[in-house]
Parts: sequence; structure tokens; C-alpha cells
Amino acid sequence: MATSITPGSNAPEADLQPEAYTSEILQHLIEPITRLKDGRVLDMGPVCEENIMFFAGRLQKHYVCDMFLRLIREQRVARHSRNVWRHLDYPPRFFDGIHIWDFCDHLDDKKVGQLMKHCLAMLQPGGLLLMTAFEKTPPQGRINAFIIQPGYRISYRVQPHLNLPWHCRHNRALMSLLTGFSIVKTLRYRNGIREILLKKPLSIS
Repeated sequence: MATSITPGSNAPEADLQPEAYTSEILQHLIEPITRLKDGRVLDMGPVCEENIMFFAGRLQKHYVCDMFLRLIREQRVARHSRNVWRHLDYPPRFFDGIHIWDFCDHLDDKKVGQLMKHCLAMLQPGGLLLMTAFEKTPPQGRINAFIIQPGYRISYRVQPHLNLPWHCRHNRALMSLLTGFSIVKTLRYRNGIREILLKKPLSIS
């Protein structure tokens, strides 16, 4: 359950990054939870100081677990990284919201299914899950942290220490993996990034 801070990168990298955008979906995730007395959100990273400050300034309880870095560490020990989910050792129905960023873009179909099951278990009934997904692999296949700026503006910071495969999917293939959730809202931005807001049904404990 530790917090990790991503290192910065040099400005010349900006020309190889996706175009910045304003995240409408992030607002739909955060604003309902801010109205809760004891709202909890899990951020799966990669994270940075800006994002920690963003969530901490709006929520009573914000948790960070950089699953990108943990996946790499598990793969160094075992090829199939079977134990990566042990890091999500939170109680059932603990969170009101989960933000997984583009983590699914670096998982095969089987692991995406496993992640969805873990998220369902960790979320309260009616809890929200926000996923970001690329339509195609970014230039040079580099992984970026998504940096939340004022006004829900999203920019990027290259993470050279993260080296993971890419599994970008078209919409139908991606949606077929999101079993157990209902889709609240989806948006595709001009830069090819998709944001998907999912909800855990109230009938699932």
C-alpha cells in the first residue's frame, strides 16, 4: 500500500507525447465521491506528486498503489507475474472509486479479467472505476504518467524506468473484457486516448 513518486523527464520529450486534453470523465469519477462523508479512492499509478496533491486536496482518504512498477518487479522474479495481485491487499468493498489509468494496455486478456475481478471485490456496490486506454501504441512505445493539472487538464511525463509490453485493443475487444461492470460514460479524445467510466452494480456485494 506504499506511495511511490515517479521521476521527472526532460522537456524535449514533449514532442513525442500525446496531445494534452481536459478529462471530462475524471470529473465524473471525483465529484460524486467528494460528497461522501468518508470517500476512498485507489490510484494505481504510475503516480506523481501533482496527482497525489490533486486527490489529497479533494478526498478524505486517498490510496496509492503503483501497479505498473509492481508488475515489472513481479516479472523479474517470475515470467508469468502470477503474484502481482497480492499487492491489492485491500479489504472487500473498501473503495468508492478506483483509477487504473492505462494499466490494462499493458496486460493480456487473462490478466485484464483478473484485474476486473479484483476491482469488483474492492469496490463498494455502486462504486466507480475509471480506465484510460490508447487506441494504438504511442511513439516509441514509451510509458507516460498522466499528470493532473488545474481544471482537470491532463499532460504527460515519460517514465523511462517502466518497460512493459503494449496490448492496445479496439473498442469491442476492450469492452468485452470489462465483465461485471456497467458502462456509465465513454469518451474518445482527438489524441486517440479513450476514457471509460464503469460502475459496480448495486446488486453485487
